[in-house]
Amino acid sequence: MHIHIKNVTLNYQEFGTGRPVYFIHGNGLNLSSQYQLYDHLFEDSFRRIYLDLPGMGESEADLSITTTNDMLDVIMAFIDTLTPHQDIILFGHSYGAYMCLGLMDRWKNRITGAYLTCPVVEGQYSKRNREQLDQKIEERVNVQEDAGYYDEYLTTTVVINQQTWERYREQIVPGIKQADKTFMKELRRDESVYYQFRCEDVIDIGNDTVLHVVVSKQDTVVGYKDQLSFFNNEPNATVTLVANAGHNPMIEEKELIQSLAGVFLMHMK
Repeated sequence: MHIHIKNVTLNYQEFGTGRPVYFIHGNGLNLSSQYQLYDHLFEDSFRRIYLDLPGMGESEADLSITTTNDMLDVIMAFIDTLTPHQDIILFGHSYGAYMCLGLMDRWKNRITGAYLTCPVVEGQYSKRNREQLDQKIEERVNVQEDAGYYDEYLTTTVVINQQTWERYREQIVPGIKQADKTFMKELRRDESVYYQFRCEDVIDIGNDTVLHVVVSKQDTVVGYKDQLSFFNNEPNATVTLVANAGHNPMIEEKELIQSLAGVFLMHMK
């Protein structure tokens, strides 16, 4: 489906009816990365809405979107067009989870719950407490299709085997292929100073919002220590630290990520 929001054509898919749930993928990914992972966990009493962010997936790259605050404005307008004034549930990964934090700051308790994996909490890359990989190479991987993305797989993945490579190809590579590289580079210009929210240091989450956060102990992109500090004072936050995973824990620990999402959804019923 396509919709025109704030002069940008956005691609999205939706399934079911009932309480709205929005899924916001990571930077350079697409909506299928969230759909493949989560949709089968839901009953049809939830209206699941998967969005391709501007410049990613099949959504238009609009170079008037020059900051993360601009991106958030588009997402807010999208949500208010589809589900005006309704309480919502959020799922987000990495940069998408950062967008979720922005929504929670703007709308407070309108966000009844959020399930976040490896959220960005520090927009500027150079200021993040990132981790190193201690890889477990379990077998020789047969790399044929998408061989040009294998090195990137190795920079973010802890458990190296055929299964995690195939998951990476299915969930991560399609979005990388579709993403508009010029748009992505512009968003990260000037050492990512425009990649962070203006409100980053004072994000205020509603006291009634239920949070389940998953972070990875070997995350080379956003780390985990900043997140533990960030969510430590949130009264309704449950934080899970996954040992043997990198920035995409759904690759190494797919069943665990889905199981934790199921627990979160039980709290939303």
